[in-house]
Amino acid sequence: MYNNIRPDPYNGTNAQPNNNMMGGSHHVNSDHTHGHGGATTCDDGHVHLHPGVTSTPIETSEGHVHKMWGNTTFDDKHIHYYEVYTSPPIPLPGGYHVHYAEIETTENDGHTHIIKGFTKASKS
Repeated sequence: MYNNIRPDPYNGTNAQPNNNMMGGSHHVNSDHTHGHGGATTCDDGHVHLHPGVTSTPIETSEGHVHKMWGNTTFDDKHIHYYEVYTSPPIPLPGGYHVHYAEIETTENDGHTHIIKGFTKASKS
């Protein structure tokens, strides 16, 4: 569902929240982001790390999402690019929430890796 590299369907390549799309009573703090990071799957005998920070919220009909993109760390003499939109928010206690994302990286050196997991918690 959230695992395809694709052009930004919301506002262009470096999407920012569109305040005209923020209807209803749910208001999103347009200044929040989420950290993300971890290791890719082990493919071709190695893993890569993918540290980063998401975009600010992008409002959709299902709730806000964030764009995650970047390059993995340089391991085994190469990197991989990834670009994905997170799931809508998953509520946590105390007004915090996280998002889930899953993506297959670009192919390099004859293979790809999978990145999946949750963003760091943030208040909305």
